[in-house]
Amino acid sequence: MAEYVVKVNAKDVIKPGMPLVIDFEDKKGEKLKLKSSVHDTYFDRGTLKIAMPSYQGRFLPLPRGEFIRVTVTADKVVYAFSSRVLDYGRDQESNLLIMYITVPEQVNRVQRRRYVRIPLVLNGSFTIENEEGRYSFLTRDFSAGGMLMCTSKFLKVGQIIYVELDLTDLRLSNQKSQIVRYAGLNQTTGFHEYGVQFLDVPPELEKALVSYVFQQEIKLRKLREEV
Repeated sequence: MAEYVVKVNAKDVIKPGMPLVIDFEDKKGEKLKLKSSVHDTYFDRGTLKIAMPSYQGRFLPLPRGEFIRVTVTADKVVYAFSSRVLDYGRDQESNLLIMYITVPEQVNRVQRRRYVRIPLVLNGSFTIENEEGRYSFLTRDFSAGGMLMCTSKFLKVGQIIYVELDLTDLRLSNQKSQIVRYAGLNQTTGFHEYGVQFLDVPPELEKALVSYVFQQEIKLRKLREEV
């Protein structure tokens, strides 16, 4: 299964309470995966305070200065970065065993091919293969792989359409797509709703779409936090 990597700001995605895994190789050459979680973040100092890592149920403090690989998990994506152990001991505030590690300004957001879908309302238009005319639509949700489209035009599952859609700094122009699902007639709006899959998307465009969806996801999260 393919993976897509996008650089993102650590302060936008890493939050207290998120689980993390540390990849570490001991002196015998054995590769271990240690479990931990984020206690607190100090991005101004490039530091994370994490729970003391554990292996098979036992706490395993790592040497100061040790270089490690860290992955922080959230929903369907992981955030990965290289780090170094700064210190460890008992936290004065919580009395829990903790460890301090470095965190860079930007981390790698690793997403698998199963695209993240977000609620998003956009205006666009489409043409139908081998037919005249252009039709307008609204999106209800959007991903790098497709969208839920609302339109007054009745379409059949399997039909090929060509989509025009403005995504601010990115545009889908004559994007070949296929109707893969009929979601029914919305009685409130009077629009037919369809699941649409984008076809033959070039790798660079696909990467740009993944990045766009992620940035919209960040905006939605910030709006929810402000409410």
